[in-house]
Amino acid sequence: MAPADRGRDVLIIGSAGYVGTRMSAAFDRAGYRVAGLQRPGGTPVSPAYRRVPGDLADPPSLVAAAGGFDLVIHLGAILGPDLDLAGIDALIEAGSPIIVTSGSDVLGAGDVDEDDEPRPHPLVGWRDEVERRALAAGHRVIRPGLIYGSGGGVVHNMMIPVAERLGAGVYVGAPDVCWGAVHVDDLPPLYLNVARLAAPGTAWNAVAENVRVDRLATLVGRGKSISWPEDEEVPAEYAPIAGLFRLHQVVGSEKTRREMRWTPRHLDAVASLARELALDSPQPRSGKAREMVDTVDIDAGRDGSPGPAAGISSNVLEAS
Repeated sequence: MAPADRGRDVLIIGSAGYVGTRMSAAFDRAGYRVAGLQRPGGTPVSPAYRRVPGDLADPPSLVAAAGGFDLVIHLGAILGPDLDLAGIDALIEAGSPIIVTSGSDVLGAGDVDEDDEPRPHPLVGWRDEVERRALAAGHRVIRPGLIYGSGGGVVHNMMIPVAERLGAGVYVGAPDVCWGAVHVDDLPPLYLNVARLAAPGTAWNAVAENVRVDRLATLVGRGKSISWPEDEEVPAEYAPIAGLFRLHQVVGSEKTRREMRWTPRHLDAVASLARELALDSPQPRSGKAREMVDTVDIDAGRDGSPGPAAGISSNVLEAS
C-alpha cells in the first residue's frame, strides 16, 4: 500500500464486470475507498463497496455520480457514438480526475505505439474522439489489447464456443494477423501506477505481447484450425467484432513499461491459456472448466462491465 493511496476515494464504472471486479479488489487493497456505479437493474455492486447510482445510458446522471472523487476509472461498456461521447462529456463536467479505458484497436493497423495518432477501425470509429476529449481536458487514457484469462474475454466468449460447435478453431483470412494482448490480472497494477505516476493528458498502452490470432484458434481447436474466407459471413459468435478479426497490429508498450514502471507477468497468451484450459492435455475439459466458459456473459451491460467490443481492446475486443 502506497501511503498516498490510503483513504482516497475512487469510483469504478464497471466494478462488477470481468475487469472491474479485479480492479476494485486491487484498489481496495491499495488503500482506496472504492465505490461502484450502479445502474437500475444492473449487476449489483459488491456489498464490500459503496454503491453510487448512475447509468452510462443516461449521461446526465454521470455528472452527479462522478463528482467529488479523487479518481474515476471508466471500464464501462461501449454503447455507441452518441452515448459514449455524451458520457465522456458528462464525466469531464463532473470534475474528478478520470482514467478512461480505450483500446489498442483505436490506434489502427500496423506497427503502433503510445505516441502514434489514432486511426481507429470503423467498428470503433468514434473512440478516438472520446480519447481526444478526455486528453484535452487533462485526463488519462489506457488502451488494453485483447484481454484474456480467468474465464473471460474474446477467447472464452467467442473463440471457444465456435471451436466447440465446428470442431476446429476459426481465424479470419490470413494466418499472420496479430493482436496486442494482456492478461486480465496484469491490468490493475498498470492502472494503479497510472493513477500515481502519469501526467495529465497522457495515453498508455496496456499490451504485454502481440499474439497471432491463428495460434489462438489452433489452441482452442485442440490443434485444429481453419481460415474463414474474408468474403463470407463470419460465425455468429464473431459477428459483434467481425472486422477486428482482420485487423493486424503490432502494438508497442515500451514507453508504458518504462515510465509507468509496469512489468506484466503474463508474456505468453497461448501458453497461459493452455494451462488455464488444460488444452495441452488430450482429455476433455472438466465440467468445471466448461461451466466457467458457459456462464460468462460477453455483454454484461451498461453497469460498466465491458461490452462486446471491448476485449481485444478493452474496449474492444471484449471492452471489457
